[in-house]
Amino acid sequence: MDNKKLLDNMNEQYNFELESAYIYKAMAHWCEINDWNGYANFLYKQEEEEIEHADKFKDYLLEVGYDVKLKAIGEPKSDYKDLEEIFKAALEHEKVVTSRIRKLFDEAREIGDYASEDLLSWYITEQVEEEASFEAIITRLERIDGSISGLYIFDGEMAQRQ
Repeated sequence: MDNKKLLDNMNEQYNFELESAYIYKAMAHWCEINDWNGYANFLYKQEEEEIEHADKFKDYLLEVGYDVKLKAIGEPKSDYKDLEEIFKAALEHEKVVTSRIRKLFDEAREIGDYASEDLLSWYITEQVEEEASFEAIITRLERIDGSISGLYIFDGEMAQRQ
């Protein structure tokens, strides 16, 4: 594999990060429609973080002289049955992101692209945090077990995310 192929794949990941933001925005909308404003806040912050992740790829690609291409983003799922389904879907999505990042890291290492490997190493660490965050939320939702008072208390906590 050559550097051009790796950069093409990183451009694909740039677009996937933007798609991730779109997914979190749709999840946040569901929460707002269903009067879960704290959970919505958390997901809007997640959306912002995904845009930052995308921009980090974009900035790197532009820095190395790559002609960054935007791709069309499909309509995200927006019909969820409950909060637990949303956060489980978010965790599964983050696992896909992790797999994609690791593949890019392996490609960079294979061709000896140390700068790309360094960038991707940051993303690998970030993905550990992302998955752990969603796993903790899911555990909490499972413990709440549909209790409305428990969900409202947790909603208030989720509203505190900066």
